[in-house]
Amino acid sequence: MEFPEATFRSSPTGSRAGATAWELHHGYKRGTLIRIRHGVYLPAEQWLSVNGWERYALTTASLAVRGETPVFCRETGLLLWGLKLAGLPQTVEYLTRHPDQVGRTAPPRLYGDRGAVEKLGKQVAPDLSMLPTGFRDAKRLGTRTGNWSVVSERLGLRLRVQDFDGLLIDTIHRLPFHNAVVVLDQVLPQDCGRPTSVARKPVAPYIRSAEHLAGLCALLPKSAQRERMAEALAFADSRAESVGESFSRAVIARLGFEVPDLQFHVMGPYGEVARTDFYWPRRKLVGEFDGHMKYTRARELSGKSIEEVVTEEKAREDRIRELGYGVIRWEWDELTRPERLAAKLLRAGVPRARRFPPA
Repeated sequence: MEFPEATFRSSPTGSRAGATAWELHHGYKRGTLIRIRHGVYLPAEQWLSVNGWERYALTTASLAVRGETPVFCRETGLLLWGLKLAGLPQTVEYLTRHPDQVGRTAPPRLYGDRGAVEKLGKQVAPDLSMLPTGFRDAKRLGTRTGNWSVVSERLGLRLRVQDFDGLLIDTIHRLPFHNAVVVLDQVLPQDCGRPTSVARKPVAPYIRSAEHLAGLCALLPKSAQRERMAEALAFADSRAESVGESFSRAVIARLGFEVPDLQFHVMGPYGEVARTDFYWPRRKLVGEFDGHMKYTRARELSGKSIEEVVTEEKAREDRIRELGYGVIRWEWDELTRPERLAAKLLRAGVPRARRFPPA
């Protein structure tokens, strides 16, 4: 979880801001502050100038502003452990010991003066089409104490998280198939699956062997839960290098197409021409997921402009085609609209699979 720089202001003590409860309340009414939760505020400019994932991180961190945090669980816990998800959660998940507190809270009333905040938004974030909504809390019954904590140096806060094995047992079987695959691809060690020459995954505290994950799966109390986790674990592959690649494989399989090989090296007469995201050997067809981060990362590593990176990518594709390979590309929008991806895969001649994984 990435925490942006921000200045929380809290009441009634005002210890984080040097402001009184009256000043915070009237800042909220004037639209200069937004209220993330009861007694915890942020400058509206800071809230509007960050992206959705960062607003989620700030909402999570706000639980630590006035004292020790609860133990975070499920998707929130996974993000705090450093994993990535296919989609932004809409609730901040944490444990409570009290059965009468279980459930989701009401949506937060972020804005005291929407008109004033909208006016500010046009100045600091002109691309925003509407004011962002907040995130609800979701309390889950649990009494386990988090033995892991995340410290945000930027915010000066410590957040407690459920232990990772317990987190996986409680979460993976609840996730949609594609989200479970996204998580497990990251959790498996680098050498799981076929070897790859690309060193991409640093040693992280959440890495678990396939055998260990199978043992966790066996601890689930219900057969349906074990089946869902086992299905995702059998499909997982640590060679996936991004959330987009993991998500793509899961969607392709769910649509009933043959699952491609990963990280294929296209070889020419004088050596390697390219390494592609996906490959269907029966059709001599390579696939590429074009996520925004792919081009951003390439630009940062090379120091070139986006236009230069795109031009080089086009030349690379031409070299691949000259060797007799077909090339198919897709973007994030097509993953979230699977019917569009299915039409593209059919046009490219991607073969159908014999077996359909669960949705």
